[in-house]
Amino acid sequence: MPDSSSGCTVVTQADIVAGLRALGLESGDMLQLHSSLSSLGHVIGGPEAVVDAVLEVLGPEGTLMVPTFNHCSPAAFDGAEEIFDRRTTRSINGAITEAVRLRPEAHRSLHPTHPYAAIGPRAAWLTSEHLELTTFADESPLGKLVNSGGKICMLGVGMNRCTAAHVAETRGGAKCMGYRALVRKLRLPSGEVIDALSTAWRGEGRCKIEWQAIEAELRQRGLIRDRRIGEAMVMFFDGGAMVQATYELALEMCPSCPVRPQQ
Repeated sequence: MPDSSSGCTVVTQADIVAGLRALGLESGDMLQLHSSLSSLGHVIGGPEAVVDAVLEVLGPEGTLMVPTFNHCSPAAFDGAEEIFDRRTTRSINGAITEAVRLRPEAHRSLHPTHPYAAIGPRAAWLTSEHLELTTFADESPLGKLVNSGGKICMLGVGMNRCTAAHVAETRGGAKCMGYRALVRKLRLPSGEVIDALSTAWRGEGRCKIEWQAIEAELRQRGLIRDRRIGEAMVMFFDGGAMVQATYELALEMCPSCPVRPQQ
């Protein structure tokens, strides 16, 4: 239904619940959600309604996880010194992810640039031990999710927001990523500030597999389900199958790629 004052489609929590269920999201699932609130239209209840809708579909046995990255952006620190603090450093991955981060029941991983927040019975497990691991290792929060039957939903955003691709690239040893090469400041729960390691991103040059090649491969394999919710186009797929397809692309294309990490 259009909103006569704004021209946007009005979207309710019930609309989002129905759309997610039609895509195949089920009670008890683990879900990695990438999202854009504005893509939906006018959501009654704002980002909180979207979070409530996802949790309603997942039920008490399901777990929701979202990226709450800072990407070394000043916007994440609100003018404060750029020290990652799990309690206060904002997510710059959109209003929905920030709404998840701020919920009292949310768990957030300890990582200087790419922390995740999760709600549900597997949230503590998913977000644990991130600091000790490579950013997108198989044992990282996202690696755990995709390796344990987790699903991925791209709500109003394209494949270029699907960070599970980096799990596949890490697994394949892609030479464009500087594993544990970026040093950033992080505040431990004790209050102590330490130097923590993250992944240095690729330098100049175009990645051969991101992102058109990945989406084309997934569609060729019939892995993506598409649906419109409000004004947003939504993609939904199995995380493990997505990572496996991307890993195979990485084995094929990465060895001849000249792109290297930023210096």
